[in-house]
Amino acid sequence: MIQKYDILDRQIAALETKNLTALQEKFEELFGFIPGETNAKNLRQRIAWRLQEITLGGIPEADMAILRQLADNDPLSNLKTIRSVRLETVRGTRYERVWKKKTYSVRALGDGRFEYEGREYKSLSAIAKVITGSKWNGRAFFGVK
Repeated sequence: MIQKYDILDRQIAALETKNLTALQEKFEELFGFIPGETNAKNLRQRIAWRLQEITLGGIPEADMAILRQLADNDPLSNLKTIRSVRLETVRGTRYERVWKKKTYSVRALGDGRFEYEGREYKSLSAIAKVITGSKWNGRAFFGVK
């Protein structure tokens, strides 16, 4: 008699020979939806987890109830309630950066707003894009830690 563990082991081992397209198809078969942009390694891990869940059983309902209760009491568990993190600045703080032999100066207006060359911006990233012409992390561009 073949043990369910042997079958599971063979199914998981077979994932290593599948290309990205085959893994995406297997993912859709097991989860019921098309995976987002990802790589083969990630798909192999997620498919293996799902195969184990199907073969060995998922999380018992009593444990799921405990997890839901913990999540309901944790404000960070609901990503919809998380606001984007704004750079906490003191009004009047100056940020300077030398870029291509020119010094650029930005002044903090408070409440996550900044002023550069007489215009108001909502982020340092927006200003870095104006200066460089390409996307930058504003904190990195201005050396803010």
